Amino acid sequence: MRITRIYVRFYKSFNYDYERKFAPNSNPDPWEMLGDAWYPYVRLELEASITTIVGANESGKSHLLDSVEKLITGRNIDRSDFCRYSQFFSVEIGQRRFPDFGGEFEAVTEDDVDLAKEQLGIDLEIGSKFHLFRANDSAPAIYMSGVEVPGTKPTKHTDLSQALSGVFRLDAKVPLPASIPLYELTSEARRPSGSRRTRGDVLNHLYGRSWSSPDEFTQSAADFFGLAFQKIQNSTPHDQTEKQYALGRDLLFKVARIDPTVFEDLSDAIADEREGYVNGIIQKINQALAAQLNFPRWWAQDREFKLMVSPREYDLVFTIRDRTGTDYSFAERSNGLRYFLSYHVQLLAHQRPSTVQQEILLMDEPDAYLSSQGQQDLLRILEEFAVPEDGSRRDQVAYVTHSPFLINRNAGERIRVLDKGLTDEGTRVVKDVARNHYEPLRSSLGAFVAETSFISGSNLFVEGLADQVLIAGASSHLQAKGVAKIDTLDLNNVTIVPAGSASSIPYLIYLARGRDVVRPPCVALLDGDQAGRDAAKALARGGARQKQVLPANFIVEIGTWAKDRHLSLSDGVSATEIEDLLSLPLAVKAAQNYAVRVLQISRKDAASFTAEDVSEKLPEHEGSLFDALKNAFTQRLGSEFHIEKVGFAKEVIAVLADSRSNSDSARVCTDFEGNIAALLSEIAKLLRQAARDEQDRRLNNRLDRTIAGFLADHSSPTTRERGRLLIEEIQASVHDSEEGDRIRLQTERIRRDFDLDENLGDPIERFDDFREKVAALRYEERFAKQNAQVVEVNPPIESRSTADPLSGKGSQESQGEDISTPQANA
Repeated sequence: MRITRIYVRFYKSFNYDYERKFAPNSNPDPWEMLGDAWYPYVRLELEASITTIVGANESGKSHLLDSVEKLITGRNIDRSDFCRYSQFFSVEIGQRRFPDFGGEFEAVTEDDVDLAKEQLGIDLEIGSKFHLFRANDSAPAIYMSGVEVPGTKPTKHTDLSQALSGVFRLDAKVPLPASIPLYELTSEARRPSGSRRTRGDVLNHLYGRSWSSPDEFTQSAADFFGLAFQKIQNSTPHDQTEKQYALGRDLLFKVARIDPTVFEDLSDAIADEREGYVNGIIQKINQALAAQLNFPRWWAQDREFKLMVSPREYDLVFTIRDRTGTDYSFAERSNGLRYFLSYHVQLLAHQRPSTVQQEILLMDEPDAYLSSQGQQDLLRILEEFAVPEDGSRRDQVAYVTHSPFLINRNAGERIRVLDKGLTDEGTRVVKDVARNHYEPLRSSLGAFVAETSFISGSNLFVEGLADQVLIAGASSHLQAKGVAKIDTLDLNNVTIVPAGSASSIPYLIYLARGRDVVRPPCVALLDGDQAGRDAAKALARGGARQKQVLPANFIVEIGTWAKDRHLSLSDGVSATEIEDLLSLPLAVKAAQNYAVRVLQISRKDAASFTAEDVSEKLPEHEGSLFDALKNAFTQRLGSEFHIEKVGFAKEVIAVLADSRSNSDSARVCTDFEGNIAALLSEIAKLLRQAARDEQDRRLNNRLDRTIAGFLADHSSPTTRERGRLLIEEIQASVHDSEEGDRIRLQTERIRRDFDLDENLGDPIERFDDFREKVAALRYEERFAKQNAQVVEVNPPIESRSTADPLSGKGSQESQGEDISTPQANA
């Protein structure tokens, strides 16, 4: 049986689905009613293979995994887990409740059909679905086609994992032990007291001095007993150690399939000093470990890696041999390797059902100890668990992560984003993540981590990689020279996003700001050519509905910006792109270095390329410094030699770095430093302003404050006059925008439906309904963005078809201008 959807209500951070309750045209399901009131479950769709759950801290990710387990097993459903900010959280007699859990299940095999008939009392066909709910800790209720199935049901605590899905929870907090005592592997092995350190201390106390007589030894017995007793007590294994030992036993017995009697023989052979026999046993154990773990297949960081064991007097020590042929203990390697081994062993040791019954593997934040490459390796193991290469099974995996490296960029449909809603709204599922990959994921993963794969919290969009290299390098150079950080870019907080072309920038900024309520601060830097001007118009004008993608004051078009600045440009150069801000001597020096380092031209031949060569070409290229340099470079050094922008930009940054210690380089950099400093200061100022605007927009939300104040002050009916004043306050609090228009329309409907213009001294009738309608106004902006059917910016064909929605990397080529707009459910 496959679980296709999980339902949660009143459990820890989950209250109920406010959005669905207040959404227009939404209808209750029969299992969602409490008396005559409707409280929709928070619902999350589960993929048939792997579901990746992301969200900020305290957003309810782990609680969702717990809900799956509680639903299927019926265990550990506790009243203390009831949502504290739910209106149903009570201490009164007869009013206390338990959390509610539910799921939608699909029959995928004939075995599922048979088990459903036998254990659940329902008739299914392959592909048919049913719902099962454990509400208020009562016996499970089963619904088919929206109707509750009458008849015999399982008891309220019945474990239904045989009839539904098997639940396998992988423990992400237990590493493989560094060593395991032999007495943990067999009851016949000698069991010494304490650890090796404990035993050493006791033996040193015993044999570390010369005893002159039995009386002297007897007199020290009290000290000896105290030392031994204290050490033994302090070394008693605790719960975490016992879990590690259990994992070690699983590795040796279940994975490597070692006969337990082997360790009895090993213990005796060590005690009797039969080293040949000891070595023979250890060699065979290591061969079994290598064969069964097959670690080179999964650990991409070292294909020669081996996990081995070494014998000690009372212990078996796990060691690692890497590609160098050197052996290490776990203490000498990173924790990430131990935890990766732990996950791998847990999966291999797990006894999967002999039937074709499906399982669901749950895993909470497996990325905590793993490197980025280790996370990628683990992702491959999880893929193999869900969909084995041999096609023998089809299982499900659901895991929680904070890391972009545990997200499969080729399967964006697997991602589910959880968010902590407003006040008592509780955890919600972000429903528009499939359309706007950037901001929900960035907010959930955190800007510092997420910027490795996604657009971050503060973004500068540039046309190409060369622009990114020049801006980032120049900013770091100026900071190193003591320029104030306020006039440069903090690259820990600002992501420079290369779009690949000017025509791709509007679409990427649309994706970054999207239709979500949260809109990250963005500034666009565009060249002053025709493509840049067209992109600037598209950003400021918008698409089919003429909705502005980015305010014009956050668009920097270099040609326009340069006209109002006192820049030090070389003669004949017209400022159109960033390269035009370079001084001619700096550009030539960077080009000469490029010829030597990249094209392997001799320094003497490279020196033949001069500033005069470039100056002669400037009129032919309308003052474009790089175009003139590119032409002159090939003409001077030979038709087979070409210079490209990104490599040239890197050489410019290298000259800047050299200038901090070389006076000759410093002289050619002065003009560019002044020019780029002026540009970076402008961009930094605009990014700060964009961040303040977004903060003001979100924090100074008059609509929320107005509605929240009214609901808090008026829990009982008030007059129509006060209702009409509220409507006027709400209309005054919203912006002049499409969303604002939608809210104004809804308020006029409320005014009409509740007769707020007549008999103003009378109380508002159906006041509870009135409060619900008013509360729903807070969600109108979100609904407008989720239900919009037309994308405001039409991307170029090549740009949209090749853009990676998860990595933020746009296409490098763009052709054509407009295409049909993607739909809201794309």
